[in-house]
Amino acid sequence: MKTKITSFLALLLFLSISVQAKAPSFKVVKTGKGPAMILIPGLNSAGEVWDETVAHYQKNYTCYVLTLPGFAGQPAVKTDHLLNSVRDEIIAYVQENKLKKPVVVGHSLGGYLALALNVKAPELFGKTVVVDGLPYIGAAQDPAATVESIKPMAEQMKKSMGKLSPEMQSQMEAGFGVSMATDSAHIKKIIDWGRKSDYTTTGQAMYEMYLSDLRSDIAVIKAPVLVLGAWAGYKNYGITKALTTSMYTAQFAKLPTAEVKIADSAKHFIMYDEPTWMFAQMDAFLKK
Repeated sequence: MKTKITSFLALLLFLSISVQAKAPSFKVVKTGKGPAMILIPGLNSAGEVWDETVAHYQKNYTCYVLTLPGFAGQPAVKTDHLLNSVRDEIIAYVQENKLKKPVVVGHSLGGYLALALNVKAPELFGKTVVVDGLPYIGAAQDPAATVESIKPMAEQMKKSMGKLSPEMQSQMEAGFGVSMATDSAHIKKIIDWGRKSDYTTTGQAMYEMYLSDLRSDIAVIKAPVLVLGAWAGYKNYGITKALTTSMYTAQFAKLPTAEVKIADSAKHFIMYDEPTWMFAQMDAFLKK
């Protein structure tokens, strides 16, 4: 009788733990075989942005492709700490699924998260690829910018984003998409993902990015890091490849082991505009 009661209590405990276990707020699509590779898309993007990358790597890696909450139709979550919450959920996912030193690839906001993951849990992750992402977006145009100096602008932006009508959001995405990629089919995808995104989440994510400066924190990163930058989408504003190279080098000054490479002609979505170049850089980096 005692054995049956013990077994029953053990079953209740198991069921209780199972109920309490919270599913991550992000979507995960798992493909391929081999060591783990986590791919994180950028602001408002779907995991689909990595389709060609997965096709390239799935024979040698198990690809875990994320779509973050509130972006591209993935249900939003209400939080004042979106980026840190997602960061911690990814860390928990890696631990719960026993992923051993996964490669992390992040685009834009996803690149920031890739760095944040390595800062928070430097022993947990393997080689890291940052695709047109930065440790501090606030200083991209003004190297003297600080979290405090940029906070009023970030607060106003967050407030404005939350008030956009669907029509205004649609117009904004149309203008935004053209500067992000070159091919019309890719531009359409980017615009569609943006229109399916929750703009309160978009505003919160951008707000947090402007108030999160990892330029000093990245010094603790132990994993090898490859940084791939782009500039061509902003050449009409006087931006050059040389200026972009200088900006990236300055942002990663506290992580001198990071390899910084700048694409010749790609706009922000390097995986769309210069996939051959991107894969060549990643292949060489991953084989070292």
